[in-house]
Amino acid sequence: MTPDLAIRRSIRKVTHADFAAYPIWEWAIDEEVNLGNGESFVRPTSLDAVPPDPLGHYIVAANTTLSDGVVLPSCVEVSTRGKKQHVEPMFVFLLDRHLDFAGVETTALLSRYTKRVNIYPVRWEMAVPMAGETRLRTGRVRRSWWERLAQFWLRLRIGSGGRPLAR
Repeated sequence: MTPDLAIRRSIRKVTHADFAAYPIWEWAIDEEVNLGNGESFVRPTSLDAVPPDPLGHYIVAANTTLSDGVVLPSCVEVSTRGKKQHVEPMFVFLLDRHLDFAGVETTALLSRYTKRVNIYPVRWEMAVPMAGETRLRTGRVRRSWWERLAQFWLRLRIGSGGRPLAR
C-alpha cells in the first residue's frame, strides 16, 4: 500500500486504525523547518519490515498481552545504530487512547476497563518483522521497583481481607 504522505501527524494523534493501515511509521524530523511540523510528528511508510537503516527511528505496530491474558494493540519504537537495534515499548491503545506501558495511571485504567484488579502490560510482540528476520520480535515489559513493591503491598492487603496487617 502506498502511503498518503499528507497523513503526517503528531505521534499522540496516531490511532490504532492508522497502525492497521500502515504498521511502520517514521519520525518526520527532516520536515520540522519546511512544513512547520514539531519534533513529535511522524509519517507513514509503505515498508513491510523494519529496515536495517544505520540511523533509523521507527514507530511500529505491536500487540501487547496484559497480566490477565487480554491482548491489546500497541506500538514500540525501534532505533538502530549501525547493526544494533533497540526496541522500546511506547504505548498501549485502549479505545484509541494512548496509555504509557509502565505507569500507575495505565494500571488503574486497564483495571477499570477489564473490571479486574491490578491489570498491567506484561509482554509485547511486534506486528512486522525486522528486515531479514522471519520471527517477530517480542519482549517483556519491565516494571519499576516501586511498582513491584506497590503490587506486593496490594497483594498483602487483599490477602488480609483489607484489614490492617499485624505488626
